[in-house]
Amino acid sequence: MIKKTLAKLYFQAIGKTATQSNGVKMHYLFQKDTKSHDLIVVFSAFPGAGMSSTYNYVNTLKETPGNKLFILDDFGFEKRGVYYLCEDGDFKIRDAVEELITAMMQKVRATQTTFIGSSKGGYAALYFGFRLGATNVISGAPQYFIGKYLQAEAGRVKTLESMLGGISEVKITQLDAELATTITQTAHTPKLYMHYSTAEHTYKSHIAPLLAQLADEQIQAEQDIEQYASHMEVRHYFPFYLKKTLTKIRGEQS
Repeated sequence: MIKKTLAKLYFQAIGKTATQSNGVKMHYLFQKDTKSHDLIVVFSAFPGAGMSSTYNYVNTLKETPGNKLFILDDFGFEKRGVYYLCEDGDFKIRDAVEELITAMMQKVRATQTTFIGSSKGGYAALYFGFRLGATNVISGAPQYFIGKYLQAEAGRVKTLESMLGGISEVKITQLDAELATTITQTAHTPKLYMHYSTAEHTYKSHIAPLLAQLADEQIQAEQDIEQYASHMEVRHYFPFYLKKTLTKIRGEQS
């Protein structure tokens, strides 16, 4: 716990804040690579119990070339995150995230963009990857129906309430449709790299329906399939796949 607290304080010290045109304050880390026009955008998963949002995969990617943008999702109940989407039913956070990413793409004159994340961050990587025309998306065990996912356990309901400003079946259905609608309505398709386990509980309720939609729309995804039993174990498997896939992408560039 002490190590995690110290790491959080360190990232707070080196992080930056940018107020977007709609007034939303975004907190982020930006690591510039003057030799590259690649931009890697990293979205965070939910933090551990009792903790507020933190950055993911900073150490995992420390030796990876490219400009790296880590975006903090410190909104909503106890600042644990809102899938980078909304508070009280207002999607100003999503708009602010897109403004920040677009500005960084312009800043580094990005010729290739790779969006990354696992679990909640995996959802965000897919969602914004399609919306902003990312070159690649590397997603680990993402949710697909986030309203149902948050509603399923008492500990997540406060997050859902903070996102929607009150829970109703209509609002949950609309929230659950966000990713599916984005995939269907977006002309550009990123190159998709998907990591997941068929043995953990979110496979049938989230991964399988997502893969079915991709198949229906003839969108190909490279798949890395494991057999771990707990969703939490993605954090032990995804980093290796992430680094391996980034190395593969760089090799295809050269």
